[in-house]
Amino acid sequence: MNMKRQICLPVIGVLLCLAACKKDFLSRNNPTATTDEKWWNTETDLTAALATVYEGLPSGTVYDYNFLNNVWMHRSGATDESVFRGNFDDWQDYPVGAVTTQEYSAYQTYMKYYGYIRNACRFIEHYQKAYVADADKKSRYGAEARALRAWYHLQLFMLYGPIPIVSHSLNANEQFVKRSTQEEVVQFISSECDSAAAGLPAIYDLSNTFRISKGACYSMQTQLYMFIGDYTSAVAAARKVIGLGANSLHPYYTQLFQYAGGGNGEEILYKPGGQREAFFRNAPKSFGCQACNSPTQSLVNTYETLQGKTIQELGPDSFAIYNANPEYNNNRDPRLKASIAIPGEVWMGTRLDPFTVNSPDQIGVAQSTFTGYWIKKYVDPLDRSNTYGGSMNFMIIRYAEILLDYVEALIETGQYQDPDVVKYLNAIRNRAGMPSVDETVYNTPEKLRELVRRERMVELSFEGPRLYDIRRWNIGSQVLSGPTLGAVDPATGKNIVVEQRVFNPARDNRWPIPLTEMTSNRAMEQNPGW
Repeated sequence: MNMKRQICLPVIGVLLCLAACKKDFLSRNNPTATTDEKWWNTETDLTAALATVYEGLPSGTVYDYNFLNNVWMHRSGATDESVFRGNFDDWQDYPVGAVTTQEYSAYQTYMKYYGYIRNACRFIEHYQKAYVADADKKSRYGAEARALRAWYHLQLFMLYGPIPIVSHSLNANEQFVKRSTQEEVVQFISSECDSAAAGLPAIYDLSNTFRISKGACYSMQTQLYMFIGDYTSAVAAARKVIGLGANSLHPYYTQLFQYAGGGNGEEILYKPGGQREAFFRNAPKSFGCQACNSPTQSLVNTYETLQGKTIQELGPDSFAIYNANPEYNNNRDPRLKASIAIPGEVWMGTRLDPFTVNSPDQIGVAQSTFTGYWIKKYVDPLDRSNTYGGSMNFMIIRYAEILLDYVEALIETGQYQDPDVVKYLNAIRNRAGMPSVDETVYNTPEKLRELVRRERMVELSFEGPRLYDIRRWNIGSQVLSGPTLGAVDPATGKNIVVEQRVFNPARDNRWPIPLTEMTSNRAMEQNPGW
């Protein structure tokens, strides 16, 4: 069965495509093969159909060539974490104010996610017809589809703002669909998560750990409530995740992003094989790779020293030393070395030299670094002999993120003295090799908020949450405006300036509704400023 065909027909607008196709398309999973009456009969039919609902979960690097924009590590180029320069995507347009209502990534994401929502709706509407010997398993399949439908709605909401709720497969009379209110969207996603969670296990057997779980549903609720600033509800949702006891922090941060950490207890939701091309897309040009995403100096300078001090608070002389030599005296947060390769570093036997003319890794050359830095996260030496064909999973939600959500929500609800705040911050920091929180310094809501935001940036770098954090904290004007800096050029003693970034707070906290949707759906309203 090839269910992809139902979302790959020529379109003039996404919801119009989903609603106005010919009748046989509306009543069949594959218009050239079988009808609904013949299809939804066996467990094999269900698992094949459910697989098409899972297809839309994001990868970390290029994985699905039918949906190139669904790549969260590359998407970090639209944030202050990195500079993206791949020729197969358009994330470089976002930070320089070049996005239009015809932006391909915004269009693809909108169209594809609604396509996967339709797949989920059709599954929910038909799965009961099939014979499955194990009734509980059959019920679980339905809960999985419901949870995934909620996940796609959540992503659309955080990217585009309040969007149309699609809770059934649309027919030809429903082609003009208007936005739901924020309250309606939040209520829908949260209630869908609760409904799905009731039919899902907390833990799967080893062959099914990729499936969406009860904890993933509660994690989605946590992310939802954090995004809208409902911190009381976020605390409650995060406590449900913690209370399940299904997840734990992996003892070694670096291993999380290598084959050695596969199947770790920190995975809440992941894409199997979602880092298949991680080595090729991120490793240096001297390795025969593309290095399409280059970390910024801003991110590098966020990592503390081993004493738990920011380099900014050390004073101008020390700051200048660490700014030019980030690993000075090997005295930085180990997560820096685990996540980012720096100029002059010897990595896998190769010395990285971005500032020498005609060096294999010369800065600014096509398929080389544009900042002088490289991403190490998910780049495992085991893939060097097969740079284009790795098989690591990509973690979409991991336990450390939910713990950081929980801590932040406690702080924002005035519970900053709750023992869980320091407990979980210390667990995350100590796991990485960092000292416990200095409670003589971080003992007010303001200082703890500063610490949590810094922890999120270094702990979760390149993994996806930063885009949403910038939006929910409303800090785009601070972190996405002005010059973007790379490493210090030894010839000048100054940071290179990669580009000038522009952020319009009245517009850029939401992506535009694609022009094709605006022209084909007369009920749709465009986001402000677009």
